[in-house]
Amino acid sequence: MPGVDDDAIRNTGGQVDDLAMAMIDAAYDREADCRDQICDALFDLGKKRPALVLSSAYSYLKKHNKLQTGHRVVLLQCMERIIKETLSELEPPLAVDVIKQAAMELTVSKEVMPEWQTAASGVLVSLGARFCDEVMDEMLQRFQPGILPHFFVIQTIGNLATSNVYGMVPHLTAVLGTMLPINIKFSEAIIDYCANTDKAPDPSVSKERFEQEIGSAFDVLFNSWLHITKEMKLRVAIVEAIGNMCHLMARDKLEEQLPKILQVILGLYKKHPEPIHVTQGLCSVLDAVCIEGNTVLEPNLDTVLGFLFPQIINPPDYKNPQSIKNHNEVLRCLAIIARSFSGKLTGILLSKLESGNEKMKIGMLTVFKHLINAATESMQDKQEVVVSGLKMMLSEQNNKLKKVFAQVVIAMAHHGYLELEGGQQMIEFIIKQSALKNDPPGKKSPDPEYVSNQALRTMCDHVLQLLTTTVEDMEHVLWPYLLELIVPEQYTEAQGVVCKCLSHLATKKRKEQTEDYEIDFETQANIPKPEALIARLMVLAGRPQNGRNRGIHVLTLMQGLVPNLNENLVELWDTVIPKLIQYLEDASKEDTWNQKNWEDLSLKIPMYNNYPDEKNFMYKCLGVITRKSTKKDFVGKHLDLIFGSVKHSDQTEREGCAIAMGFCAASHLDAVLSKLESVAKTELQQKSSGLFSFMKGEKSEVDIERTKATLMLCYGFVALFSPVSLIVSRMEATILRSIQPYFANVKDAHNLELRRCLIRTIELIGKAFDPKIMKKSHSFIPKQKFISSVKSYMQMESTTSLTNETRALAMNACSTLVKLDPRLNEAEELDLVKTSIDCIYPLPPNGLPVSKKGKEESYDKTLEAEVLMSATFDALHDLLKEILLKDLTPNGLNTIFKQLSKWFLSIEEYERERSLTTLLIVENFLLENMEPSSNNITDFPTECVILAKLVPRCTDPNIRVRQMAMDCVQCNSMDQPDQMIDALCTLKERIERKT
Repeated sequence: MPGVDDDAIRNTGGQVDDLAMAMIDAAYDREADCRDQICDALFDLGKKRPALVLSSAYSYLKKHNKLQTGHRVVLLQCMERIIKETLSELEPPLAVDVIKQAAMELTVSKEVMPEWQTAASGVLVSLGARFCDEVMDEMLQRFQPGILPHFFVIQTIGNLATSNVYGMVPHLTAVLGTMLPINIKFSEAIIDYCANTDKAPDPSVSKERFEQEIGSAFDVLFNSWLHITKEMKLRVAIVEAIGNMCHLMARDKLEEQLPKILQVILGLYKKHPEPIHVTQGLCSVLDAVCIEGNTVLEPNLDTVLGFLFPQIINPPDYKNPQSIKNHNEVLRCLAIIARSFSGKLTGILLSKLESGNEKMKIGMLTVFKHLINAATESMQDKQEVVVSGLKMMLSEQNNKLKKVFAQVVIAMAHHGYLELEGGQQMIEFIIKQSALKNDPPGKKSPDPEYVSNQALRTMCDHVLQLLTTTVEDMEHVLWPYLLELIVPEQYTEAQGVVCKCLSHLATKKRKEQTEDYEIDFETQANIPKPEALIARLMVLAGRPQNGRNRGIHVLTLMQGLVPNLNENLVELWDTVIPKLIQYLEDASKEDTWNQKNWEDLSLKIPMYNNYPDEKNFMYKCLGVITRKSTKKDFVGKHLDLIFGSVKHSDQTEREGCAIAMGFCAASHLDAVLSKLESVAKTELQQKSSGLFSFMKGEKSEVDIERTKATLMLCYGFVALFSPVSLIVSRMEATILRSIQPYFANVKDAHNLELRRCLIRTIELIGKAFDPKIMKKSHSFIPKQKFISSVKSYMQMESTTSLTNETRALAMNACSTLVKLDPRLNEAEELDLVKTSIDCIYPLPPNGLPVSKKGKEESYDKTLEAEVLMSATFDALHDLLKEILLKDLTPNGLNTIFKQLSKWFLSIEEYERERSLTTLLIVENFLLENMEPSSNNITDFPTECVILAKLVPRCTDPNIRVRQMAMDCVQCNSMDQPDQMIDALCTLKERIERKT
């Protein structure tokens, strides 16, 4: 029955089926005539039964893999004849089977067997007239990029293109896309072979041998394929192939076609989103043209640069590898152009660098860096021009540009540019960047490519070290030139890296005893003299952690340089400096403080219970450590430990505890204030004084007062060391509220310690609000209340003797408060002066109480009283000077004089002497500080009053008082020459002779 059997044979069901198979089997008869007759018979049968004959032949070939080649050729030729006659009658499934078998026959043997493979190709070409897509599917599977295709695959595709133009053209994109890389590889292979003829088996092979063939291929690609192809990817591939072929073309033909080639290539930039392949093609063309100083490109140079520069100006997308490759390829194009046009290109780059914007300048500097590195020979004779031209960048202020220029300086250093005139200026530029200060605090720049001063400084530090240690030719540029940059103040921040580089050079040259190690300071006049270098290096070494931990490098330089500085220092520095370096190295190894060590130290506090000075120092150390710590638990634990272990009856320990709290408050203000509030609530509450209260360990009233004193002093130092940005708010909200209740009820004798601590707290708070510290004017509202409290404490003091420092402390506190705003009015000033004077002048001459007859005070007590008396009067005079500073005029002096003048009439000689001494000090202070150009000197309405009260004292019974009065009169009248006043000098001399 008719149908398709298991072997894909289209049987008819009749005897003809067996007849067809018999003829196929016998087709390769020994006799040629017989073979021809069988083939003709098969052909005739095939014309009538094409499906039967073709399917039978297909099945026979598929089954018999080892069939003789001649037999296969006969059958394939017969099939081709039948197909040509019956193509329109063939069913697609049968056609596909035959195509697959023919394609297998075509390529089963890698060797070329023309008769067999030509027959198979004929079958495919004949079927391709109707089934072109199916044939090309099989061919393209055997025609892949990067794989050398079979010869007959190429031939089949070519024949098919000729026989079926309309069916083949749609497949040309794939075909050409595969063929172009082959052309490129062929060109690259020839170029590589000719470039290495010394290794080649046939050295006679040259590029000229291929000029004709390459020229023909170029004509086809450039004149035909490029113009008929609309597919952009294929056009780019053609350009890339043309670029490689340019190396093998005849020179005259290349020069003739160059304008057209460049026009086509540059035109693709506007149409193709990925320019990398276009740039690669352009680069190959330029590489072929710009050789041996050939200037054939000159008419088109500006056009080419016009397409290349925009790609350099726009930075690459570093997330896109293709963008980075294109950027590098553009730079390569410019390096190739430099072979023939280095002078013109350098001029263009410098011109654009001078007049361009930021992006333009960055692009041009990037090109310079690449040319210096990649076009060394081409730029050799342009080095001086480049160094001179780039000097315009030395005054640049833009950090982005300075960063790129620093990279250019590195490139110049590696290629000898910095050895020319102007090279040292480039080194100085790098050091200027190393001396940059940190960016001012504030908003960060929104620019993602922003270059901070810190980043640029770090980079330039590395640049200078790199030049010093890795570029041998830079030694004679840097040595001894870098010594010129040691002393100038503007490079102080850079001295760490400068000294590091110099120490490397100096140590190396001293060890090797090189000829240029010894410095002649007379001939090299720009280098600072040895004395200046020694002084500068000593100062730099004095702060080893500044300048990015410069200490070790400064010391190493001092040791390496010492024979040049002073021969007498060599032995000393060689002995001492290594020990200092070791000390700094050991210290630097402990980059972070060891919390465990300090915790161990805190456990040893009981060891110092009987050593208040040592305990004071330990408290201060713990205060510094808590300031550095960022761990809240650690800080809280040690605040408890410090306050819990202090002996409140000892002023030295109390002071150490208070200072420690202040140190800690510098970083943990709120934690310290919270601790002090907690102490006030838990330890300062008066307990019941019942019969058994002592058995419960309750504190006595005296203990509580002493604890209060410690607490108040803590508040003072906390205010002093607190951050300026926080002190105002915390003062009003916490500190004042906490200390104000303790200013009352301190009249009892056992309150003396608390009184002194309150006074010191007031002084410390006043210092915290000093305008010089606050950096701005601030109205200190509690000022008058504080002064009133201090005055009341002074008034509490007995005038029969001077036994403590309360008066001095009080007046020091008032001196501090007087500096603050708002200023005291005249009445307040008068009252303050009066209170201060009244509590001091009545004191006995030596400060000691009047002793009973026959009883003398010990030497120690007398000496202590003298010291207290001197300190108290110094405090008074300082206070009066501060008051006078608020009004440096005769009117200001008159305010003080009003309170002093009544003491001129005292019956006690020492009181009269004290008042006149004070007046003389105040008058001298006024004369020293008053503006001489002002009218205040001549405008002195109360001068007569002052003189009237002073003159009687010039005849005082006490000679010392008499002398002081004359001094005051002379000082008061120094602005106006007077014979009577001048005569006082003679009178004083007579008095002194009499005494």
